Amino acid sequence: MKQIAVLATNSSISSDVFGLLDFFEYCNVLWRYQHGEHCAALFHCYLVSPDGMPLTLRQGVTLAVQPHNWQQADALILPAAYAYSRAQLSALAQQSAGYFSGLAHALDNGSIIAAHCTGTFILAGSGLLAHKKATSSWFFKDVFQSLYPTVHLQLNKLLVQDGNLLTAGATTAFMNLCLALTERLAGEAFARQIGKIMLTDPNRSSQIPYMDLSVGQQHSDLLIAQVQKQLINSLAQPFALEQLAAQFHLTKRTLLRRFKAALNDTPLNYLQRLRVEQAKRLLETTNQPVEQIVLQVGYEDVSSFRKLFLQYTELTPSQYRQKFSQGDTFHCCPAEPASSRVI
Repeated sequence: MKQIAVLATNSSISSDVFGLLDFFEYCNVLWRYQHGEHCAALFHCYLVSPDGMPLTLRQGVTLAVQPHNWQQADALILPAAYAYSRAQLSALAQQSAGYFSGLAHALDNGSIIAAHCTGTFILAGSGLLAHKKATSSWFFKDVFQSLYPTVHLQLNKLLVQDGNLLTAGATTAFMNLCLALTERLAGEAFARQIGKIMLTDPNRSSQIPYMDLSVGQQHSDLLIAQVQKQLINSLAQPFALEQLAAQFHLTKRTLLRRFKAALNDTPLNYLQRLRVEQAKRLLETTNQPVEQIVLQVGYEDVSSFRKLFLQYTELTPSQYRQKFSQGDTFHCCPAEPASSRVI
Protein backbone atom coordinates (compact mmCIF):
# COMPACT_ATOMS: atom_id res chain seq x y z
CA MET A 1 0.00 0.00 0.00
CA LYS A 2 1.40 3.40 -1.02
CA GLN A 3 1.31 6.17 1.58
CA ILE A 4 0.28 9.69 0.49
CA ALA A 5 0.33 12.55 3.02
CA VAL A 6 -1.60 15.77 2.40
CA LEU A 7 0.29 18.52 4.25
CA ALA A 8 -2.45 21.05 4.90
CA THR A 9 -2.76 24.24 6.95
CA ASN A 10 -5.70 26.26 8.23
CA SER A 11 -5.42 28.32 5.03
CA SER A 12 -5.78 25.33 2.69
CA ILE A 13 -8.60 25.42 0.15
CA SER A 14 -11.20 22.95 1.36
CA SER A 15 -12.22 21.67 -2.08
CA ASP A 16 -8.59 20.88 -2.85
CA VAL A 17 -8.04 19.07 0.44
CA PHE A 18 -11.16 16.95 0.02
CA GLY A 19 -10.50 16.56 -3.70
CA LEU A 20 -7.08 15.05 -3.02
CA LEU A 21 -8.43 12.69 -0.38
CA ASP A 22 -11.36 11.70 -2.59
CA PHE A 23 -9.24 11.13 -5.70
CA PHE A 24 -7.07 8.51 -4.08
CA GLU A 25 -10.07 6.89 -2.40
CA TYR A 26 -11.68 6.63 -5.85
CA CYS A 27 -8.50 4.85 -6.89
CA ASN A 28 -9.01 2.39 -4.04
CA VAL A 29 -12.61 1.80 -5.12
CA LEU A 30 -11.53 1.02 -8.70
CA TRP A 31 -8.66 -1.17 -7.43
CA ARG A 32 -11.01 -3.25 -5.29
CA TYR A 33 -13.52 -3.44 -8.13
CA GLN A 34 -10.80 -4.92 -10.31
CA HIS A 35 -9.13 -7.17 -7.73
CA GLY A 36 -11.88 -8.07 -5.27
CA GLU A 37 -13.36 -6.40 -2.21
CA HIS A 38 -10.97 -8.13 0.17
CA CYS A 39 -7.72 -7.04 -1.45
CA ALA A 40 -5.57 -4.43 0.27
CA ALA A 41 -6.17 -0.81 -0.64
CA LEU A 42 -3.87 0.69 -3.27
CA PHE A 43 -3.36 3.99 -1.42
CA HIS A 44 -3.56 5.28 2.10
CA CYS A 45 -4.06 9.03 1.71
CA TYR A 46 -4.23 10.95 4.97
CA LEU A 47 -4.25 14.48 6.31
CA VAL A 48 -1.63 16.06 8.57
CA SER A 49 -1.04 19.53 10.01
CA PRO A 50 2.17 21.44 10.80
CA ASP A 51 1.76 21.08 14.57
CA GLY A 52 -0.23 17.85 14.76
CA MET A 53 -3.35 19.69 15.94
CA PRO A 54 -6.76 19.55 14.19
CA LEU A 55 -7.23 21.92 11.26
CA THR A 56 -9.97 24.53 11.05
CA LEU A 57 -10.41 25.59 7.44
CA ARG A 58 -11.67 28.95 6.28
CA GLN A 59 -15.27 27.72 5.98
CA GLY A 60 -15.26 26.74 9.65
CA VAL A 61 -14.85 23.01 8.99
CA THR A 62 -12.67 21.30 11.60
CA LEU A 63 -10.70 18.28 10.43
CA ALA A 64 -8.89 15.70 12.50
CA VAL A 65 -5.37 14.83 11.40
CA GLN A 66 -3.47 11.58 11.73
CA PRO A 67 -0.24 11.12 13.75
CA HIS A 68 1.59 9.28 11.00
CA ASN A 69 5.31 9.57 10.40
CA TRP A 70 4.52 11.47 7.23
CA GLN A 71 8.20 12.01 6.38
CA GLN A 72 8.25 8.33 5.37
CA ALA A 73 5.30 8.60 2.96
CA ASP A 74 5.76 7.65 -0.69
CA ALA A 75 4.34 11.01 -1.75
CA LEU A 76 3.66 14.29 0.02
CA ILE A 77 1.28 16.92 -1.37
CA LEU A 78 1.12 20.62 -0.51
CA PRO A 79 -2.41 21.74 -1.49
CA ALA A 80 -3.35 25.23 -2.60
CA ALA A 81 -4.13 27.84 0.05
CA TYR A 82 -6.22 30.99 0.11
CA ALA A 83 -3.83 33.83 -0.69
CA TYR A 84 -4.29 36.62 -3.21
CA SER A 85 -2.01 39.52 -2.29
CA ARG A 86 1.77 39.63 -2.22
CA ALA A 87 1.70 39.78 1.59
CA GLN A 88 -0.58 36.74 1.84
CA LEU A 89 1.43 34.74 -0.70
CA SER A 90 4.73 35.50 1.01
CA ALA A 91 3.20 34.50 4.38
CA LEU A 92 2.28 31.01 3.14
CA ALA A 93 5.79 29.70 3.72
CA GLN A 94 5.79 30.84 7.34
CA GLN A 95 2.43 29.13 7.97
CA SER A 96 3.89 25.83 6.71
CA ALA A 97 7.40 26.19 8.16
CA GLY A 98 6.73 23.26 10.49
CA TYR A 99 6.86 20.98 7.46
CA PHE A 100 10.14 22.16 5.96
CA SER A 101 12.72 19.98 7.73
CA GLY A 102 10.53 16.92 7.18
CA LEU A 103 10.13 17.75 3.49
CA ALA A 104 13.90 17.91 3.02
CA HIS A 105 14.31 14.62 4.85
CA ALA A 106 11.58 12.97 2.77
CA LEU A 107 13.11 14.18 -0.48
CA ASP A 108 16.51 12.83 0.52
CA ASN A 109 14.87 9.45 1.20
CA GLY A 110 13.25 9.29 -2.24
CA SER A 111 9.72 10.51 -1.53
CA ILE A 112 7.84 12.40 -4.25
CA ILE A 113 6.95 15.93 -3.16
CA ALA A 114 4.09 17.56 -5.05
CA ALA A 115 2.39 20.96 -4.96
CA HIS A 116 -0.06 22.89 -7.09
CA CYS A 117 -1.38 26.43 -7.52
CA THR A 118 -0.48 28.53 -4.45
CA GLY A 119 0.88 25.40 -2.80
CA THR A 120 3.97 25.88 -4.94
CA PHE A 121 4.68 29.08 -2.98
CA ILE A 122 4.96 26.87 0.11
CA LEU A 123 7.27 24.42 -1.62
CA ALA A 124 9.39 27.29 -2.95
CA GLY A 125 9.50 28.79 0.54
CA SER A 126 11.04 25.57 1.83
CA GLY A 127 14.03 26.15 -0.45
CA LEU A 128 13.61 22.82 -2.24
CA LEU A 129 12.70 24.47 -5.55
CA ALA A 130 15.80 26.66 -5.69
CA HIS A 131 17.40 26.27 -9.13
CA LYS A 132 14.72 23.71 -10.04
CA LYS A 133 12.06 23.77 -12.75
CA ALA A 134 8.50 24.32 -11.55
CA THR A 135 5.11 25.71 -12.46
CA SER A 136 2.43 27.47 -10.43
CA SER A 137 -0.70 29.57 -10.85
CA TRP A 138 -0.21 31.78 -13.92
CA PHE A 139 -2.24 34.50 -12.21
CA PHE A 140 0.47 35.09 -9.59
CA LYS A 141 3.46 34.87 -11.93
CA ASP A 142 4.96 38.25 -11.08
CA VAL A 143 4.71 37.75 -7.31
CA PHE A 144 6.22 34.26 -7.53
CA GLN A 145 9.16 35.43 -9.62
CA SER A 146 9.89 38.34 -7.29
CA LEU A 147 9.71 36.17 -4.14
CA TYR A 148 11.57 33.16 -5.54
CA PRO A 149 13.81 34.37 -8.40
CA THR A 150 16.02 31.25 -8.38
CA VAL A 151 13.12 28.96 -9.36
CA HIS A 152 12.98 28.26 -13.09
CA LEU A 153 9.28 28.97 -13.57
CA GLN A 154 7.62 27.34 -16.59
CA LEU A 155 4.09 28.71 -16.66
CA ASN A 156 3.49 27.33 -20.14
CA LYS A 157 3.35 23.88 -18.51
CA LEU A 158 0.43 22.42 -16.60
CA LEU A 159 2.73 19.90 -14.91
CA VAL A 160 6.48 20.13 -14.35
CA GLN A 161 8.66 17.36 -12.92
CA ASP A 162 12.21 17.96 -11.75
CA GLY A 163 13.55 14.82 -10.13
CA ASN A 164 11.16 13.89 -7.34
CA LEU A 165 9.62 17.36 -7.25
CA LEU A 166 6.29 17.62 -9.08
CA THR A 167 4.39 20.89 -9.47
CA ALA A 168 1.13 21.76 -11.19
CA GLY A 169 -0.65 24.91 -12.31
CA ALA A 170 -3.72 26.76 -11.13
CA THR A 171 -6.74 25.45 -9.22
CA THR A 172 -8.16 22.32 -10.91
CA ALA A 173 -4.71 21.29 -12.11
CA PHE A 174 -4.61 19.24 -8.91
CA MET A 175 -6.56 16.58 -10.82
CA ASN A 176 -3.73 16.24 -13.33
CA LEU A 177 -1.28 16.27 -10.44
CA CYS A 178 -3.16 13.32 -8.93
CA LEU A 179 -3.07 11.49 -12.26
CA ALA A 180 0.68 12.03 -12.50
CA LEU A 181 1.19 10.72 -8.97
CA THR A 182 -1.04 7.73 -9.71
CA GLU A 183 1.05 6.94 -12.78
CA ARG A 184 4.26 7.15 -10.74
CA LEU A 185 2.93 5.01 -7.89
CA ALA A 186 0.54 2.58 -9.62
CA GLY A 187 1.50 2.53 -13.29
CA GLU A 188 0.40 4.17 -16.51
CA ALA A 189 -2.40 1.71 -17.29
CA PHE A 190 -4.21 2.23 -13.99
CA ALA A 191 -3.74 6.01 -14.19
CA ARG A 192 -5.28 6.02 -17.65
CA GLN A 193 -8.27 4.03 -16.38
CA ILE A 194 -8.99 6.27 -13.40
CA GLY A 195 -8.55 9.34 -15.60
CA LYS A 196 -11.25 8.11 -17.95
CA ILE A 197 -13.62 7.25 -15.12
CA MET A 198 -13.19 10.69 -13.54
CA LEU A 199 -13.31 12.54 -16.90
CA THR A 200 -9.87 14.00 -16.28
CA ASP A 201 -8.04 14.87 -19.48
CA PRO A 202 -4.50 13.45 -19.30
CA ASN A 203 -3.53 15.40 -22.42
CA ARG A 204 -3.84 18.84 -20.82
CA SER A 205 -0.22 19.89 -20.91
CA SER A 206 -0.30 23.69 -20.91
CA GLN A 207 -1.88 26.50 -18.92
CA ILE A 208 -1.40 29.00 -21.71
CA PRO A 209 -4.71 28.49 -23.58
CA TYR A 210 -6.55 29.17 -20.30
CA MET A 211 -4.73 32.39 -19.43
CA ASP A 212 -6.66 35.65 -19.50
CA LEU A 213 -4.06 37.92 -21.05
CA SER A 214 -5.99 41.06 -20.10
CA VAL A 215 -5.39 40.44 -16.40
CA GLY A 216 -2.59 42.70 -15.28
CA GLN A 217 -0.85 43.22 -11.98
CA GLN A 218 -2.22 45.80 -9.55
CA HIS A 219 -0.52 49.14 -9.34
CA SER A 220 -1.13 52.65 -8.02
CA ASP A 221 -0.12 54.76 -11.04
CA LEU A 222 -3.39 56.50 -11.95
CA LEU A 223 -1.97 57.94 -15.16
CA ILE A 224 -0.91 54.51 -16.43
CA ALA A 225 -4.38 53.23 -15.52
CA GLN A 226 -5.75 55.87 -17.90
CA VAL A 227 -3.30 54.77 -20.58
CA GLN A 228 -4.51 51.21 -20.12
CA LYS A 229 -8.11 52.33 -20.54
CA GLN A 230 -7.18 54.19 -23.72
CA LEU A 231 -5.51 51.09 -25.16
CA ILE A 232 -8.55 48.98 -24.28
CA ASN A 233 -10.86 51.44 -26.04
CA SER A 234 -8.75 51.62 -29.20
CA LEU A 235 -7.89 47.99 -29.93
CA ALA A 236 -8.56 48.29 -33.65
CA GLN A 237 -6.67 51.55 -34.10
CA PRO A 238 -3.07 51.71 -35.38
CA PHE A 239 -0.55 51.96 -32.54
CA ALA A 240 1.86 54.90 -32.37
CA LEU A 241 3.92 55.30 -29.21
CA GLU A 242 4.67 58.97 -29.91
CA GLN A 243 0.98 59.79 -30.29
CA LEU A 244 0.03 57.86 -27.15
CA ALA A 245 2.69 59.63 -25.09
CA ALA A 246 1.66 63.05 -26.40
CA GLN A 247 -1.99 62.34 -25.58
CA PHE A 248 -1.02 62.03 -21.91
CA HIS A 249 1.57 64.83 -22.01
CA LEU A 250 4.51 62.48 -21.51
CA THR A 251 7.71 61.87 -23.38
CA LYS A 252 8.11 58.44 -24.95
CA ARG A 253 10.87 57.63 -22.48
CA THR A 254 8.75 58.61 -19.47
CA LEU A 255 5.76 56.63 -20.73
CA LEU A 256 7.88 53.53 -21.26
CA ARG A 257 9.52 53.88 -17.84
CA ARG A 258 6.27 54.36 -15.94
CA PHE A 259 4.46 51.63 -17.88
CA LYS A 260 7.31 49.22 -17.15
CA ALA A 261 7.29 50.13 -13.45
CA ALA A 262 3.52 49.67 -13.16
CA LEU A 263 2.95 46.60 -15.33
CA ASN A 264 6.38 45.15 -16.08
CA ASP A 265 5.54 45.45 -19.76
CA THR A 266 5.61 47.84 -22.71
CA PRO A 267 2.51 49.57 -24.10
CA LEU A 268 2.84 47.64 -27.39
CA ASN A 269 3.13 44.24 -25.72
CA TYR A 270 0.21 45.10 -23.46
CA LEU A 271 -1.89 46.10 -26.48
CA GLN A 272 -0.99 42.85 -28.25
CA ARG A 273 -2.15 40.88 -25.22
CA LEU A 274 -5.43 42.80 -25.20
CA ARG A 275 -5.93 42.14 -28.90
CA VAL A 276 -5.28 38.43 -28.51
CA GLU A 277 -7.67 38.28 -25.55
CA GLN A 278 -10.42 40.02 -27.53
CA ALA A 279 -9.84 37.63 -30.43
CA LYS A 280 -10.16 34.72 -28.00
CA ARG A 281 -13.52 36.03 -26.77
CA LEU A 282 -14.80 36.45 -30.32
CA LEU A 283 -13.62 32.96 -31.26
CA GLU A 284 -15.36 31.55 -28.19
CA THR A 285 -18.66 33.39 -28.54
CA THR A 286 -19.27 34.03 -32.25
CA ASN A 287 -19.11 32.26 -35.59
CA GLN A 288 -17.40 35.18 -37.30
CA PRO A 289 -14.68 34.19 -39.80
CA VAL A 290 -11.14 34.49 -38.49
CA GLU A 291 -10.40 37.13 -41.16
CA GLN A 292 -13.18 39.33 -39.79
CA ILE A 293 -12.04 38.90 -36.21
CA VAL A 294 -8.49 39.82 -37.17
CA LEU A 295 -9.71 43.13 -38.61
CA GLN A 296 -11.72 43.90 -35.48
CA VAL A 297 -8.63 43.64 -33.28
CA GLY A 298 -6.47 45.92 -35.36
CA TYR A 299 -4.67 43.64 -37.83
CA GLU A 300 -4.95 43.33 -41.58
CA ASP A 301 -2.56 40.46 -42.20
CA VAL A 302 -4.14 37.19 -41.03
CA SER A 303 -0.84 35.33 -41.24
CA SER A 304 0.93 37.78 -38.91
CA PHE A 305 -1.88 37.67 -36.39
CA ARG A 306 -1.98 33.88 -36.50
CA LYS A 307 1.71 33.83 -35.52
CA LEU A 308 1.04 36.29 -32.69
CA PHE A 309 -1.97 34.27 -31.50
CA LEU A 310 0.06 31.06 -31.57
CA GLN A 311 2.82 32.73 -29.58
CA TYR A 312 0.42 33.72 -26.79
CA THR A 313 -1.88 30.67 -26.70
CA GLU A 314 0.11 27.78 -28.23
CA LEU A 315 -2.91 27.23 -30.49
CA THR A 316 -3.87 28.64 -33.89
CA PRO A 317 -7.15 30.64 -33.96
CA SER A 318 -8.89 27.67 -35.60
CA GLN A 319 -7.57 25.25 -32.97
CA TYR A 320 -8.60 27.62 -30.19
CA ARG A 321 -12.12 27.92 -31.59
CA GLN A 322 -12.40 24.15 -31.89
CA LYS A 323 -11.34 23.71 -28.25
CA PHE A 324 -13.36 26.45 -26.58
CA SER A 325 -16.14 27.68 -28.87
CA GLN A 326 -19.87 27.34 -28.32
CA GLY A 327 -20.56 29.57 -31.31
CA ASP A 328 -23.54 31.94 -31.27
CA THR A 329 -25.25 29.80 -28.64
CA PHE A 330 -22.47 30.34 -26.11
CA HIS A 331 -23.16 29.56 -22.46
CA CYS A 332 -20.47 29.28 -19.81
CA CYS A 333 -21.53 25.84 -18.62
CA PRO A 334 -24.06 24.45 -21.12
CA ALA A 335 -26.42 21.72 -19.98
CA GLU A 336 -28.25 19.50 -22.42
CA PRO A 337 -32.05 20.07 -22.25
CA ALA A 338 -33.87 17.10 -20.80
CA SER A 339 -36.13 16.84 -23.88
CA SER A 340 -33.13 16.26 -26.17
CA ARG A 341 -31.47 13.50 -24.20
CA VAL A 342 -31.13 10.12 -25.86
CA ILE A 343 -31.44 7.14 -23.54
